[in-house]
Amino acid sequence: MSVCPNCGASGNNGKFCESCGSPLPVEQLVPAPAPGQAGNQPTPGAQPIPVQPLYQQPPQTDYQPVPVQPYYQQPGYGQPVQGYQPQPSYNPAPKKSTNGACIAGFILGLVGIFTFGIPSFIGFIVSTIGVIIAFVKKQKGKVLGIIGMILSLLMTVGVILFFANADKISEFFSNANGAGYSFEEWLFDVSYDGKIEMISETEWIEKNSGSCLVFEADDKFKYYWDYRDLNNYYYTGTYEIYFGYEAMDVLENKYPQYGYTGSQICDDIEEECGLAGVKQFMIMIIHNDGCWIDGENTMDLKWDNVYKGYYDDVRNVMDLTYLEKNTDYTFISRDDFNPSSIVMPDLTPTESINEDLWGNELVGTVELYQGEWEDYYEYDEMEDHYHEKIQKRNVDTDTVIQLTLVSGQFNPVLAEDYANEFKTTMEERGNTVSEVEETTLGGYTAYKVSAQYESGQYITAWFFIDGEHKYHYVTITYYDTDIASYEMVKNTYTYKE
Repeated sequence: MSVCPNCGASGNNGKFCESCGSPLPVEQLVPAPAPGQAGNQPTPGAQPIPVQPLYQQPPQTDYQPVPVQPYYQQPGYGQPVQGYQPQPSYNPAPKKSTNGACIAGFILGLVGIFTFGIPSFIGFIVSTIGVIIAFVKKQKGKVLGIIGMILSLLMTVGVILFFANADKISEFFSNANGAGYSFEEWLFDVSYDGKIEMISETEWIEKNSGSCLVFEADDKFKYYWDYRDLNNYYYTGTYEIYFGYEAMDVLENKYPQYGYTGSQICDDIEEECGLAGVKQFMIMIIHNDGCWIDGENTMDLKWDNVYKGYYDDVRNVMDLTYLEKNTDYTFISRDDFNPSSIVMPDLTPTESINEDLWGNELVGTVELYQGEWEDYYEYDEMEDHYHEKIQKRNVDTDTVIQLTLVSGQFNPVLAEDYANEFKTTMEERGNTVSEVEETTLGGYTAYKVSAQYESGQYITAWFFIDGEHKYHYVTITYYDTDIASYEMVKNTYTYKE
């Protein structure tokens, strides 16, 4: 057993003091001398002499030294060293995670700036949820979430205000460039200027009638009744063309008499062409200011013809409907027109049998054997359906004779129907009307109707369809002082196929 040189405790086993933990001196055994070597030799069973440690214990005083903490302490044989406290191992604090919803909301809000706010509403919801969760769980990303909320909210409110004032914005764009560039065109980058330019630079032929529409400078037009003759018998005026949503707006607000609404037009477009048809939808407004025959404007009044339909810029075709009569027209480029596709009338002037015979091969003839007659023209609501129409007026009695051929082929049984339609129209206008009478005119079975206007003037009309299924009607407007002209037409009208 060893005595601790530091505290003087005895009875220690091992290398360290059991009281203070100081290292104990190592017991040194004196080796036995080699055999035959002289010297003092310890007697058998002698005790080893302890080696004096380098450190000497200070003299005993009342002062008790403070135990020195050893640099390294090893517990003896499984027993903890008195006074030694083991140091805990290093355990760093856990890192805070970043909230994914905050990041996603920020990205959606940022993307909304470049996509006109499309994902902004979703971005606002995601950012709000992310910020709430981040505060509850003490996660990172709250700043990004708040920025995402602000961006998304601003874009959402901005888009709502933008569409709420779409009409004013559209008007602003239209006034800004003077070319009808609408808000929708700007928003979706769909410009119709190219289509309008293509239409205005094309000479159009109506493929069923052979009429010719020509656009000129300063938004003016000429509409010829026969593409082969661009010198005589044509209408003049100005035109307007609109496309897409702007066309819908003009049709609904400027021409309400046709009963179209924007939603109804959209439904029709979707049914006929799909959603893509909006880009092809157009209206064309013809402002007529004159009808020229032989170089003379024969019309004093002005009126509008409104057409709606579609323009196929791939085929360069306009499929339009004349709204006043609900009549369909197909205009194709003159370069694509095949003259053999329709039968056009012979333009060779008809030689008169005598100087009193008036008319031509298309509409028939009347022998004007009494009175003084002059060329005359008056517009009527069926004008766009005529293939040929000529008129004469009696200078003295103001009687007017009209010979007409309607475009197309017709079933003979329809002549009576047209006579009844004429009768109904005259009755609806408050005129006194006779019953439809089956008679003969020019060798054909015809249906005659007479009516009297409030002014006292009479009108008599004959309707018949010839052997080639062409639809004719002949009218005379007169006062009862000129019954002779009525008898002249009834007795001398002739048509030869």
